[in-house]
Amino acid sequence: MHSRLSAPLRRGAPLRRAQRRLAATSAVGPGRDGSSEGKAANSGYGLGSLLTVGTAGVLGGLAIGDTDGRYRRLQFPQGQLRACCDSPVSDAQRALPTELAAVVGAAHVKKNHTQKGSRIGQGTSLAHVSPGTLAEAVKVLEMCTKADVAIVPQGANTSLTGGSVPRNEQCDRPTIIVNLRRLSKILPIGDDGKQVLCFSGAGIFDLKDKMEKEYERDSHSVLGSIFLNPTVGAGVAYGSGGTQIRKG
Repeated sequence: MHSRLSAPLRRGAPLRRAQRRLAATSAVGPGRDGSSEGKAANSGYGLGSLLTVGTAGVLGGLAIGDTDGRYRRLQFPQGQLRACCDSPVSDAQRALPTELAAVVGAAHVKKNHTQKGSRIGQGTSLAHVSPGTLAEAVKVLEMCTKADVAIVPQGANTSLTGGSVPRNEQCDRPTIIVNLRRLSKILPIGDDGKQVLCFSGAGIFDLKDKMEKEYERDSHSVLGSIFLNPTVGAGVAYGSGGTQIRKG
């Protein structure tokens, strides 16, 4: 018959009670009639073995819990990879859009700009910047690097692979979109126009139109997505140059 305790159980009370029960069980001998009832009760693990296993389990649980706690308290070193949104926007990053506007013009900077790719992808950039000259593009890159932001170069935003817009959930810092569409010069080399120097923003349709009108020849490539006027640089980079292109 068990008596009720008037006070709350102490932490060691359940363990001591279990030890007493195990001791009583292990002390049971053969039955009065010589049967093996007592022997069966005595054929299990001994008290020492059970206590050893139990102690090992408790210590293992404490060790695992301590290790898990230490991992949870870990932080990435300064200047190394950071998890998304763990680090707040710095003062330099917060001031960057205004500083970029002073370089390329306020009309060519969109702050906190959310954009979808023509095919796939969507994200919000700290700023969407469109330099108009090579010198402006170089200055923009220098400022973005100094402010420690992610940089996504963007052409026509056809986004066939989803790489032309920010991926906020997969990035460890604010993103700046550098749209190169204004850098659209197409410079034929030589009198016959067999070679052409295209700036970053020059489109495949624009190149085709210029070659047909001025040199009566096809451009390097005519793609199924030509109506989107993707950049010549993207066409070359993704290996869609056609038969008249020579890399290198």
